[in-house]
Amino acid sequence: MVQEVVNLLPDALVHWPPARAGVCAGVGALLWLCGARFSRSILTLVAVACGTVIGMHLPAWYGWHVDGMGLGVGGAILLGSIVFLFHGACIGLLLGGGMMLWAGTAVWLAMAGEGHWDWRAVHWEGDMIQFCRQAWEGLPHVVSRAFPVACFAGLAGGIAIAVFLPRIAKALAHSLIGVTLMIVMGALAVRTTHPGWPWSSAKFDRSQALVLIGLVLAGAVLQWLITPPAKASGSKAARQS
Repeated sequence: MVQEVVNLLPDALVHWPPARAGVCAGVGALLWLCGARFSRSILTLVAVACGTVIGMHLPAWYGWHVDGMGLGVGGAILLGSIVFLFHGACIGLLLGGGMMLWAGTAVWLAMAGEGHWDWRAVHWEGDMIQFCRQAWEGLPHVVSRAFPVACFAGLAGGIAIAVFLPRIAKALAHSLIGVTLMIVMGALAVRTTHPGWPWSSAKFDRSQALVLIGLVLAGAVLQWLITPPAKASGSKAARQS
């Protein structure tokens, strides 16, 4: 089951050294255990790093004759500020994206069977509609309808949870992303040294799916317990005044 997911990863990730993949799995474990407790700080730091990398590479991508250092600083400030100020919206997108990934993967493993989808053949040409159309046309016929519906339902469900139950959404989002990193990156780290590891089967296994769901729920409950309500400090200050 997990092996099938690993096979869909980009080649650059598949050939990562085991040590690097192990570090990413460790980061996933930390997110699973206590990511929600430090959610705003973690997401802001990630946004700053992404803004820096994107800004520094923009001149090379578009052929601009400018220094990428200034763009990197600007991108770090811009993305970091957006994530810090709109933390709730980012949690909704994070949870929605995670649920979309899990829902699509579940449908694929349950229905696709021996079908093959080479998503790497889909190329971005500046048109989002055309990109989505190419991706949809490349799907096997057996999942061509269920797969997009499952992805949309996962995305919409995650955003809805974030809107109506923000505290639950924060705990669930970090637990979901943490388990994803922990399992997938852990699989990359150990598959070269332990080819017969227990989750090497590419077939859909309900017991494995239940274990993964249980891990996500356990992490969400733990983070719910250790994460104070968002307005706890504000109410305390009001009582003291």
